[in-house]
Amino acid sequence: MRVTETTLQELVGGPKQFRVPLFQRTYTWKERDHAQLWRDILAQYELSRPGTAPSNGQDGHFIGSFVLAPTPAPATLPAYLVVDGQQRLTTLTLALCALRDAAAAQDASAFDRVTNQYLVNQYAKESRDRWKFVPTEDDRHEYFACIKADHAGAGSGLVSKAYRFFEVQMALPGPDDEPLDLALLESVIVSKLAIVDITAQHGDNVHRIFESLNATGVGLTQADLLRNYMFMLLPTRDKVVYEEVWRPMQELLGADNLEGLARVDLRRRGLDVRDDDVYRAQQARLQPIEHDEAEIEVEIRDLAIRAGHYHRILVPDEEEHPGIRRGLQFLARWRATTAHPLVMYLYELREEGLLDVEEMAEILLNLESFLIRRLLVGVSTKNLNRIFIQVVGQLRQMDPPVLDAVRYQLSTERKFWASDEEIRLAAASRPFYYYGRAAQRRIVLERLEESYGHKELAELSTLNLSVEHILPQSLSAEWITELTEAGDDAEAVQRELVHTLGNLTLSAYNSELSNLPFERKQQIYGDSHLSLNKDLVERPRWGRDEIIARAAELAERAISIWPAPVPGVADEPPGFDWTRMHAALVAIPDGRWTSYGDLAALAGTAAQAVGNHIVANPSLPKAYRVLTFDGRVSEGFKWSDPNDTRDPIEVLHAEGVEFDDAGRAVPDGRLSADDLQSLLGWFDPDDDIPDDADVDAS
Repeated sequence: MRVTETTLQELVGGPKQFRVPLFQRTYTWKERDHAQLWRDILAQYELSRPGTAPSNGQDGHFIGSFVLAPTPAPATLPAYLVVDGQQRLTTLTLALCALRDAAAAQDASAFDRVTNQYLVNQYAKESRDRWKFVPTEDDRHEYFACIKADHAGAGSGLVSKAYRFFEVQMALPGPDDEPLDLALLESVIVSKLAIVDITAQHGDNVHRIFESLNATGVGLTQADLLRNYMFMLLPTRDKVVYEEVWRPMQELLGADNLEGLARVDLRRRGLDVRDDDVYRAQQARLQPIEHDEAEIEVEIRDLAIRAGHYHRILVPDEEEHPGIRRGLQFLARWRATTAHPLVMYLYELREEGLLDVEEMAEILLNLESFLIRRLLVGVSTKNLNRIFIQVVGQLRQMDPPVLDAVRYQLSTERKFWASDEEIRLAAASRPFYYYGRAAQRRIVLERLEESYGHKELAELSTLNLSVEHILPQSLSAEWITELTEAGDDAEAVQRELVHTLGNLTLSAYNSELSNLPFERKQQIYGDSHLSLNKDLVERPRWGRDEIIARAAELAERAISIWPAPVPGVADEPPGFDWTRMHAALVAIPDGRWTSYGDLAALAGTAAQAVGNHIVANPSLPKAYRVLTFDGRVSEGFKWSDPNDTRDPIEVLHAEGVEFDDAGRAVPDGRLSADDLQSLLGWFDPDDDIPDDADVDAS
């Protein structure tokens, strides 16, 4: 058996073929698996940018071993059975397909280059030898459709879903919130993901190898490896230190949280590491003192101190100071694990007497403001890990006062701490209901409710509240009549404002409220103890003006609750962010269509603005799948190629969209703004726990 460390480029380079044997299962990876691989790719992408060096001394990221065996039958080119690693190899090649298609939109030559280099054997004499990778029989149709860019024939199985996942990610900004550098990304995928190639020799029992690789067993965690390493360096003090320090620390946190402690301990030092690099990074940090038993003991005792801090982060109710406790409770409910390194550093300063409790509580309030203001304007969470680690690194180089330093660092450019004016603009027009997790939206509305100072109200987080649309998501005949009689365009108001902050409230009677007329809703709101709802009882009607007015009121209340960034530190805010709309276009599958209004609701703008943007950018992918609200091709539609004479209706029909006799796409194929949001998701690199959806029938 031959074992070598290699890369995808070296593994698939040259004429060869990899086949999944009959005893292997079909492709099973789902979105969470794709997201984990994408996180690993983005981490290496960020480290590979010019001027950036790996912070933990590791070059490349290990993604596991591929166990291969020569095919038993003679072949016209080197051919191997993929005994282990088919899920990763399938996914990596699909990611390259998506990258190729995104790159080809900018440079047509990229299609053939990537295809011939990584996906097919260009000069194969036999048609069966053309494919570098041949999956199981059940997966081949969808997989080869992706390789050939025949997405109309791809289907809806897991292979096609994997391709679409990466297709959407290629359209979203990178970790620095700039468009992805596709050339750099390609280099990362093929040369920065380390692989161990274990190739069996003729005569090896491949079935036995497969069985042993899939045998049940529990591997050592990163915390186990770190503990074993540290105590190996304590030849005379191991038992004493274990009983006095390590065992109490483990009992305090629980064994499952020791790895998190080791990871956050590195990040509070300004070191960014992936989850599976924690042990290697800690080992590299301790190597200079390996032969100094006293120093190793100091490190373990210091880690135990940090364990006490980490415990308070994980169990906020045990923090004695009410202001700090409230801040920690917010972070726990928000699931802001990316902020843990900064909070750990604050505890470190507090331990050293460089930060008092009142100042720490104020910093946590500013941290809450930073996270909530970003959410209110729709900034993604994907770069928060990098932001907080950078902030810790900067703080370590600065002198107190710490509060001013934290506020300044979070206010600098590309941190996107929203200003007061940005909050006002977003409240009036952006679809807040589509931002963040359901629990996070509830927290924002709860904080707004608390600001009214209701003395008899119970702790809001203990109540069974969900987010409710005042103007319902589905308009009844009564609502349409009421809006029309008041001079509003009912469909336009619903399309543009239904998901904005001004139209949202909290209620425990969401299903009962549903799409009841406003007058009936007011009766239910009148029985509520929430000031957010009491405020609605006196409104004579509910339409465009009222929603915008309430949005303005809530925006001012938000501005008074959550401190603003330091003025003048960041650059001027950029123009309108079309990123989510662009990604939604990419995500529209074959046989489906959406409307300008649905895209506008998703992006937080008007349908006319979306139409103008598409006309001004004819090269946007899949723009022909955007139709008017009644399913017609817009009169202003044009292909990116002025010589393209295809009829958009015929193209859509060939893809599976059905049309009636009047040339209108049937509604069954339409993707609503909610459908588009579901396709996009809310990509959070540290979100491993599914969130409960809002129970909102309105």
